[in-house]
Amino acid sequence: MRTWCDEAELPNCSSHGLRKAIARRLAEAGCTAHEIMAITGHLDLSMVQLYTQAANQEDLADSGIALLR
Repeated sequence: MRTWCDEAELPNCSSHGLRKAIARRLAEAGCTAHEIMAITGHLDLSMVQLYTQAANQEDLADSGIALLR
């Protein structure tokens, strides 16, 4: 993975960082934690919830504000 990131001129990327980024993007797209686990290969639900908490927080804030309109 390191070689591929270097070849793509992404020296600051790592497999861990890319896995976290895709988990967040999947959460932002509306995937459930279990769907994300199936895609990323995580075995622990708590880790996926940790990665996606910020995305879910933003969605909850947006939907809460929408209720005020």
